[in-house]
Amino acid sequence: MLERMQDAPAQALALEASGTIMARDVEQAIEAGLGATSAATGLVIVISRDFDGYFAELARGLANVSLAHKTIVRIAVVTDGDRMDEARLAGFDVSAVPIRLFAVSDRRAAYDWAAAARRGE
Repeated sequence: MLERMQDAPAQALALEASGTIMARDVEQAIEAGLGATSAATGLVIVISRDFDGYFAELARGLANVSLAHKTIVRIAVVTDGDRMDEARLAGFDVSAVPIRLFAVSDRRAAYDWAAAARRGE
């Protein structure tokens, strides 16, 4: 499940990933979250502890979204340090836009990096 997070900056869409997520779930959540905006947007996906670990499905969904939504110009994925290696092997590097991995302790940095997309940094 992907749920919108309220503590994200206004310039970024932040979603928390929990349970089992398939690529189509990512696409639907982004459609609902972005609406008809035409402004450059950063996207942050925060992986919760109960995420089932289908990082490859998440990566595939984000790659599809990066091609379909030209307004998304940066994507940050925030996960626990012990899951970072698993996330690195998932295929996030095949996206049309930059996807950076951040540790949970750097969540604020992930928000700042994603929000910089709208500011043109």
